[in-house]
Amino acid sequence: MSNGIRKRKGYQISFIIKRIFLLLMAIFAAVPLIQVFLNSFRTDRECKIMPLGLPQKWVFNNYKDTWLIGGYGQAYFNSFLTAFIVIIAVLVVVGLGAYAISKLNFRLKGFFTAYFFVAISLPGFLYIVPDYFVMNKMGLVDTRWSLIIVYTAMQIPFNMLLLRTFLAGIPRELEEAAKIDGCSELDSLLKITLPIARSMFLTIAILVFVSVWNEFLWSNTFITTESLKLVATRFVKFTGEYGSNMARIYTASVITIAPVIALYLFLSRKFIEGMTSGSVKG
Repeated sequence: MSNGIRKRKGYQISFIIKRIFLLLMAIFAAVPLIQVFLNSFRTDRECKIMPLGLPQKWVFNNYKDTWLIGGYGQAYFNSFLTAFIVIIAVLVVVGLGAYAISKLNFRLKGFFTAYFFVAISLPGFLYIVPDYFVMNKMGLVDTRWSLIIVYTAMQIPFNMLLLRTFLAGIPRELEEAAKIDGCSELDSLLKITLPIARSMFLTIAILVFVSVWNEFLWSNTFITTESLKLVATRFVKFTGEYGSNMARIYTASVITIAPVIALYLFLSRKFIEGMTSGSVKG
């Protein structure tokens, strides 16, 4: 009896310690974001005198001025358009490729799996120079298509293996039963596998969107025309030109990260569900 009580107390103490640790981590991550948000409603003078604290007077014109001066309307359009096309391309390629690697038997199956593992291990800046020369020869430098092609290629390896791992956990008997009913391999993918893996496809879409939205190196290298710049490069340019106005810098930061935060708040449960799904539940 005493051992049971001792174990229960030990479990309760461990539970409390874990919760306190998670709470401290949440505060550690949230406080800087909250302060950036609050500073976006303050004057430049107030931000410089006291960077931490509540606004003495709420200034809402910061968002209008920063949005217009920074050209964020065009930047938002460019980033959303690029992310949308890349997401569609990645989902199609990854969906078909992962299904083939996990469900079909062919000669180079092991080679392709190893190839994607190697591709993940290579840092992006390793091949940025040859990629630039190739894009320049093709006349694609300083166009949206250069980023779309590069982003799609960069997102395929990891997400291919991520989806492959998930699809490998789906019993092959489901596809075989569909084939007995007259479905082709493609019909089996679309009608059986795709509905089961819907959460994983959504997770991949979120990962691709966040990656494209935050990417700076390739965008800054391939795009020089102001009207084609994405949000990340526009933010860096804005901070360089208006670095003396801290209120506008904080406002530009909020404008830049707002879609990512909104995406997390609305789809965090679906994202976690997709990342933790490891079996088929019937």
